[in-house]
Amino acid sequence: MKRIAALLVATLCLATGIYAQAKVTLKMGDNLPDRTSTWGAVVEQINTEFKAANPGTEIVTESYPDQPYQQKIKIYATAKQLPDVFKYWSFTSLLKPLVDGKFVVPLNMADFKKYGYIPGALESNVYGGKLYGIPVSADMWVVYYNKKLFADAGVTKLPTTIDELKALAPAFTAKGIIPMVTDGKDAWPLSITFDQLAWRISGDQTLPQKALDRKIKFTDPVFVQAAKELQDLTTKAGLFQDDLMVSDYGASRNLFGQGKAAMYLMGSWELGLGSDANFSDEFRANVDAFKFPILKNGKGKTDDLFAWYGGNYVVSASSKSKDLGVKYLQFYAQRFPTLAWASQACFPAQKVEPRSSDTPVAKSLLKIAADAKATSGTACLDLSTPQFKDDNQNAIRELCSGLITPEDFCQKLDASAEKASKQK
Repeated sequence: MKRIAALLVATLCLATGIYAQAKVTLKMGDNLPDRTSTWGAVVEQINTEFKAANPGTEIVTESYPDQPYQQKIKIYATAKQLPDVFKYWSFTSLLKPLVDGKFVVPLNMADFKKYGYIPGALESNVYGGKLYGIPVSADMWVVYYNKKLFADAGVTKLPTTIDELKALAPAFTAKGIIPMVTDGKDAWPLSITFDQLAWRISGDQTLPQKALDRKIKFTDPVFVQAAKELQDLTTKAGLFQDDLMVSDYGASRNLFGQGKAAMYLMGSWELGLGSDANFSDEFRANVDAFKFPILKNGKGKTDDLFAWYGGNYVVSASSKSKDLGVKYLQFYAQRFPTLAWASQACFPAQKVEPRSSDTPVAKSLLKIAADAKATSGTACLDLSTPQFKDDNQNAIRELCSGLITPEDFCQKLDASAEKASKQK
């Protein structure tokens, strides 16, 4: 009996040891303090499913708002105490220092290609030829339009070129309708449009980054032409609201939502326009979106999509559970797009099949993303120093107010880029 009891004790100890070894805690970090709704709730569901699929795994999350979270990550990196898996921005100014310092592990591109990422999405996280994180959300630059206002003005065809877009202005102004609105006061939409036009002209989305890297100059002809096109659109074509340069985000959105403007130049995050209870049933039934037009003689194509990516997830190089962390990222990539779209938490960086319940504008945005053959990545105003961003936006304001020439604008941009390059 003593021998049997001893054997049972030994067996129990062995089983307990195996269980202890199998139990692993993944420490995670993100900027989603609200875990009860939208994006945070989606992550909690993914975590619950991952734990069920991997018995013995626990997930402990530390979460803060954006700025405090950025500071926490910097502190943890310095102390070599980064979470096993954490969410971080893919901007060069934020992720690249972690890559250069070997704080995050490279991932196998082939492991993630199969999850339907929009072309260029994974590449936005490639440094030195290696993938260092997976993007989660996508922001696309599109034109929203009111189908009823188009019909009332006798416009039966969506514009596919910039010339066709300009030609629509008289039809709407004759009806007392503003042809197009955007946020001119804050300037960043105009900066994005400048980059978009440069790509439409050149067919090369890498030119702004090359100019920031000083491989080319912002005074080169393609940028001067893009500046001229932007100035024509905002000061000569009669497309935008008269008070464009003092009209902020909320004001321009309301002009469109209240049926006072036919088009709205903005990003895919406005997919909720089709269900916004602040606007009329008529508006919600008629709002839709189309691709930013091409230039007649430009090298850019219709399905060259100006889009950038966020919500990046990475695995810490100091983690004792790197393989499990990578496994989590694969699970996340598999589950996130469907769950995020179902809750409308964000526009995923992966292709999603539309649902019958989706609004027409939401379905159009999904198709625009699915049609993309190439994407731009982050706009140049967010690829350099804070000072460059300020200079970019200030110069854009002057350009779109007609206060400086396209050539002067490009010289200002190039001087700021040169100054920024010396600060790196």
